[in-house]
Amino acid sequence: MTSDCSELQAKILELKKKRNALILAHNYQTIDIQQIADFTGDSLQLARKSAEATGYDLIIFSGVRFMAEMATVLSNGVPVYIPDPSALCPLAAYVDADKIRAKKEEYPGLPVIVYVNTTAETKSETDYICTSGSAVEIVKALGVESVLFGPDSNLADHVRMHTDVEIIDIEPRGSCYVHNQFDLAQLQLLKEEYPDSISIVHPECPKEVQEAADMVGSTGMMVKTVAKAPSNTIFLIATEMGLIHQLQKSFPDKKIIPVWEGAICRQMKKHTLEKILHVLEDLPEENRVTVPIAQLPHITEVLEQMNKVKGQGPATPVVQES
Repeated sequence: MTSDCSELQAKILELKKKRNALILAHNYQTIDIQQIADFTGDSLQLARKSAEATGYDLIIFSGVRFMAEMATVLSNGVPVYIPDPSALCPLAAYVDADKIRAKKEEYPGLPVIVYVNTTAETKSETDYICTSGSAVEIVKALGVESVLFGPDSNLADHVRMHTDVEIIDIEPRGSCYVHNQFDLAQLQLLKEEYPDSISIVHPECPKEVQEAADMVGSTGMMVKTVAKAPSNTIFLIATEMGLIHQLQKSFPDKKIIPVWEGAICRQMKKHTLEKILHVLEDLPEENRVTVPIAQLPHITEVLEQMNKVKGQGPATPVVQES
């Protein structure tokens, strides 16, 4: 770490205390941002921390905008700022409120479940919200034969593989551009090189990659699984490099190997220490994240439902047919 980086971190920590600010960082943030965060986690974990923010004067959310919107809804009035307002999730753009309304007309009466990676406006039209770790559990709990699901088609495949429910894609083309680039050959070559390894892939990866893995799980699941493993365990991990760096730093007694080193979310990486410091110094209005008042009651309800679903147990093992 450079001296400039250390100086910036020191300024941020000092001003954070004066401002009585809570800094939340997604697992995909760079290590220098993770180091000054009060809490680092996945979407569900950060949503829960936002709901516990009473007593703080502001929240700085280092993640993409839909996550900061969730924090705004759940923060009990504590203002939420994002270091770079242009940090958006491309996956969220696949499904908007109009598309959900059209799908409801096409399939009247079917429950609508959207992935947490959606905008506040999209969430205002849905019946249920899930995370990558809770999608299977939520779909099973509904006790229905069919659901409308979006926007991630790979996560939809994950749910299909683990339930008997008919999953109708709201947008069949929807995918995370980072996770969708993992391919089977990458994983197979590494498994041949490290035959004693444990492979864990994110459910936003393509179906064939999920089927070839030992485990499929959210980033939160990955952290817990690695933490509980014995020393010298070798892991092959298919997700964004921010989490890989976090795992390598946190668990030096284990070997963490990325399935693909090019797995970098450019949107997540828009945030920097300089931008966080700018927010703390000036509280710029353009960095404050708001949600229309009319949307708040329904979004609050579905987010609270999501928060009640555990969805953070051990990573889901993939059962291979003989």
